[in-house]
Amino acid sequence: MSPKSRTRKPKSVGKEKRRPPGPPVSPIADLYRRIAPHFAVDLDQTSSLPSERLASNLYAGMHKTTNLGPGIDSKLFGEWIRHAERQADRTAAAVLWAMAQVADAPSDAEAAAAAGRLLDAGVTPPAWLAPLRTLEAAAAWKLTDVFGDFIEIVVEFRAGRRKHGMYFSIDTNHLGGYATAVLFSDSARSLLKDLERSASRMAGATVEPVGLAEARRRGVDAIAATDITSDPEVGPNYDLDRALALKRLQALPDDGVVDLSARRVPSEAEEQAQINADGAESELLVATFMAAIEQDPTRAAVRTFKEQFIRLAELAISFGRHYDDGRLVRVSPLKLNTFIGWFLPRKVMLDEVELEALPWFLDAWVDWCGERMGLTETAVDLLVDAAGVALEDADELRDSDEDERSPGMTFLEGLDMANLEDAQSAMDRRQLAMPYFGTRIRDEDYPRLNANKPDELRLLVLGELKELHLVGKDEYPSSNEPDGTAAWTAALRELVVSQLWNNDPPQVWEAAQRLRAQGLNRSEILDRLQAVLAGHVDASGMQRGAAFSSAVHIPGYLAGLATVGAGGVKGGHLRSV
Repeated sequence: MSPKSRTRKPKSVGKEKRRPPGPPVSPIADLYRRIAPHFAVDLDQTSSLPSERLASNLYAGMHKTTNLGPGIDSKLFGEWIRHAERQADRTAAAVLWAMAQVADAPSDAEAAAAAGRLLDAGVTPPAWLAPLRTLEAAAAWKLTDVFGDFIEIVVEFRAGRRKHGMYFSIDTNHLGGYATAVLFSDSARSLLKDLERSASRMAGATVEPVGLAEARRRGVDAIAATDITSDPEVGPNYDLDRALALKRLQALPDDGVVDLSARRVPSEAEEQAQINADGAESELLVATFMAAIEQDPTRAAVRTFKEQFIRLAELAISFGRHYDDGRLVRVSPLKLNTFIGWFLPRKVMLDEVELEALPWFLDAWVDWCGERMGLTETAVDLLVDAAGVALEDADELRDSDEDERSPGMTFLEGLDMANLEDAQSAMDRRQLAMPYFGTRIRDEDYPRLNANKPDELRLLVLGELKELHLVGKDEYPSSNEPDGTAAWTAALRELVVSQLWNNDPPQVWEAAQRLRAQGLNRSEILDRLQAVLAGHVDASGMQRGAAFSSAVHIPGYLAGLATVGAGGVKGGHLRSV
């Protein structure tokens, strides 16, 4: 669905013109000089949409959304508002009133206050302001596809005698739904017709009226989800129109219902009760699925792979619970592709028999879920085809030279284990040492790292603690470096983590287990181990990636470790991190 926007788009700033030599012009003043004429064009128009979209475009440059959430460059925004107010003319008033319509609180109030001061000083506001003050939503419509992969909504607004429409789309496969596209048009009805044409091309898709309160809730939540998503896949104009879209959604009526249970922190007993309820629900679904397919004489594979089918069904339900907003048995082409191509290879370790059973399981799972969803035979055929393509892609990845295995496999890499108990113990030890697969150090993102590689383990160590982000990845303490510096802390943490990871010496893991039995968490355990190590290490001899460096005084270190968790030890020279 890609309705074309029928409103006039904000004009680009254009190429920089040559200017005569002279004192430098501030960036704010230069930007205002180039942008102001575009606001001036619409001073006498009754439609506010062009000016608001232009303001939203500007605001996008001052407002950044990251996986840490939305944020405004308040200093830049404040300078922009003050500069506009100093111009004290009608164009400046239009700039300020438009910015007040798109900025987040409290920046919207800052812009409105500046515009109000110009009004008090006798500056005439733009003609579109009076109609805008009467803005109200008239109606909304929703399109949903048969698989539940997306939702598209059109809202019609009235401002005076003028109408306009807003379209936004939501991908429901991430965080319960995140916004991917926003469009504005002078005609909501044209957007609605585009929606209906899209529905006519999709079997089972419907367009129906939707309540304004529901449209508001879905849209606001979806934009919030996009704000906290790292590198979201959004349309080309999404960032430019995001601010205006959010304000339009917030102008819709709210149902006034506050879900207090969502704000209350559950007790430990309530959390355990929920875990038990989820487990019982999953068991019932697996049993129902297995009973249904075991009665089907055409599914002989279930008798060969019964245990594997049960395991795979549990995984599919868990995927729905944790990655599909609790929709446990929903199936769709996109969800199948994510389950097969991302969840199974990166979050789960399937053995050879489970991999052999996977195609047979998916065929049965798609049929069973499709029947529960009421899907047509055509829709189920599409799902079967999508599963086949996803399986082929996953097989190609496994056969390629790319390291696309489950990150969990790194916990067992390079180990020689005699039995399952040895594997579980090694997993437990290495998860305590370094449970992360990626990190971020200042502006550098490292999404996939392998702790078995010394250089990458170093990055994981530096990225975990913010106070170590300024330590260079090749920076180690010198012989005369004082205890307690960031370089010291980083080197000690890396050495302890490396010792645990490689089980060298094994006394480190033994000490860690004793501390954990006393109720200490991972951070506290590593702090205690570092404290012991700090009293028995020569900084000048520390080497990158050394599991048990020659810089450590072994007899004293082992003696210190023996006392950990058995009466306690006041450690060395390390400050707590």
